[in-house]
Amino acid sequence: MTLHQPVGFSVTVEAVDPRTLWLALQGVLDFESGDEFLDVVSRALEAHAVEHGPVLQELHMNCAGLRLLDSSGLAALLTLRRRTHPAGVTLCLRHRPVQLTRMLALTGTTEYLTARADGTVEAVGPAGELAGEAESTSS
Repeated sequence: MTLHQPVGFSVTVEAVDPRTLWLALQGVLDFESGDEFLDVVSRALEAHAVEHGPVLQELHMNCAGLRLLDSSGLAALLTLRRRTHPAGVTLCLRHRPVQLTRMLALTGTTEYLTARADGTVEAVGPAGELAGEAESTSS
């Protein structure tokens, strides 16, 4: 008999500059971790604003470490987008695993989550890589 083992979730800051914040997501973003995710990201955004002022334009999230995302995890991403977009901050989901790409496509939320806050369009691939980024990582 296999007992359910919590798989965990973490968010770490990868890089910061005044206009951009990079976070890495690891583990399972689901019903159990959604609130934690929002709390950690909110604290990271607040710390960024304290250090740099209200100049943040892009919140990049490296999703390569996501092992699972359920509907509650998607709801957490949508909540984050509703908080950041009105403040002029674009949510950028980078290195999306296949299951995240499928979830976004199935729910029709890809364009909503990745729309730029300033109204411009950024060239990204289906996994969230920047134009030219896929070629440099696959070589």
